[in-house]
Amino acid sequence: MQHKKTNKKKTKHIIINSLILVVLFTIIINQTVWLSNMYYLHQRELYAYSNQMMQEATLTEITERTETIGGYSVYSNNITNPNDSSRFITKKIATEDSTYLFSIDKQDPNVMPKIIQFVLKDKLPINLKKLNIIFSAKINQSYEIENTYINYIDLIADTVIDSNKSINTKNLRYIKTDTIPLDIINSIGVIGYVKIKNNALLNKMRNQLILSIALIIIAIICLIFISRSFILQWKTEKMRQDSVNVLTHEFKRPISGAVAMASAINYYLEKNEINKVLDYTQKIENELNKLTYYTKRIQQISNNEKENVQLNKTYIDIKPFFESLRQRYSSTLNEEPNVTVNLRFNTLKTAFQADLLHFSNVMDNLIENAIKYNSNSFVKIDIEVSDTSAGLKISVRDNGIGISSMDQKLIFDKFYRVKRNETKNKVGFGLGLTYVKSILEAHGDDIIVNSKLNEGSEFIITLKE
Repeated sequence: MQHKKTNKKKTKHIIINSLILVVLFTIIINQTVWLSNMYYLHQRELYAYSNQMMQEATLTEITERTETIGGYSVYSNNITNPNDSSRFITKKIATEDSTYLFSIDKQDPNVMPKIIQFVLKDKLPINLKKLNIIFSAKINQSYEIENTYINYIDLIADTVIDSNKSINTKNLRYIKTDTIPLDIINSIGVIGYVKIKNNALLNKMRNQLILSIALIIIAIICLIFISRSFILQWKTEKMRQDSVNVLTHEFKRPISGAVAMASAINYYLEKNEINKVLDYTQKIENELNKLTYYTKRIQQISNNEKENVQLNKTYIDIKPFFESLRQRYSSTLNEEPNVTVNLRFNTLKTAFQADLLHFSNVMDNLIENAIKYNSNSFVKIDIEVSDTSAGLKISVRDNGIGISSMDQKLIFDKFYRVKRNETKNKVGFGLGLTYVKSILEAHGDDIIVNSKLNEGSEFIITLKE
């Protein structure tokens, strides 16, 4: 039954992680598509901007060209009814030596420059080099460019009249503008070509890229945090269930033993075997004392969160306190295992401030663990009290089975128990060291562990001043 529950939880854990990965991939794909669309929009913006700059460059170039000859004047007369609401009108255009009739688009703001282009295209042709310089300068105001060139087109014959394209230039990766008609009859025109630097568009998208990357990083961090929270919750629940199972097992043994012996007392009373009755009574008392001990330990650790601990700090004399520990836990040679507690004092202080009851429980936990998790027939525990710059240091060192580096990171977690063959048969609920750390943190103090497998462990308490 327990195996099925474990498999069910593992399946749930896999499903949760899979959902988190799906969400993460969805966010990444969404951001990738969004960035692709933004890149495409910037390309479209560059295309529209290039067309606009090409239009402006042609107007600037014709203006500068006409200025080189002192200006050029044309005179027009509208020979169509001025009240005509149609889009196109007919104009008579007179120059110094000729007269022309043109159909004019009233919505075209560049009518006069186009007329001038028409009348000057043979006398003073377009300066393609100058046009390209103007075009390049205008584009470069907003984009970092590598190169530009312009083709001068005969729109009627659809042929290139002239071009400032270099011999080695390829049209690959060049943005091509629309054909820009130059004269009033659309006989000539220009097409601009722009090649921007590789990272120009990405530089334009810098803010979007930063925001997108930040969003993905935040999403990854959040999902990792959620995943770890689920994993931690699952592990904590599993450890809690293991602890409850151990607790149930440990309670069941003395209860079963006490019930069995109590049921046998009537039998021995009827037989008037008082010695047996007294023996069973003593054994029942021992079993009930075990229950009392377990209950007391559970009460100690049931409310061990540091913010819930009520402290009653007093000054504790250093030497008497640790001497009482040594006397309580040191055993004689005929006891198993044989325990020796050694004390060493390297302090000028005579007392420290702490809650006597809770601090006594802290030291009891550390010493009892040193005894419990020791495979030697001779248990050696060295307690050293010394001064440090931070305060008072208390070291509890043993010659036990040691703790792996991986387990050292977890032993203070609630319900955590080291999974080793040497610890399987040891009574414990995975809460003792949690209680120790919480009590010390409530005091504003700290505890660390140094240990190597099969070489023993050292717990170092720093009582801050």
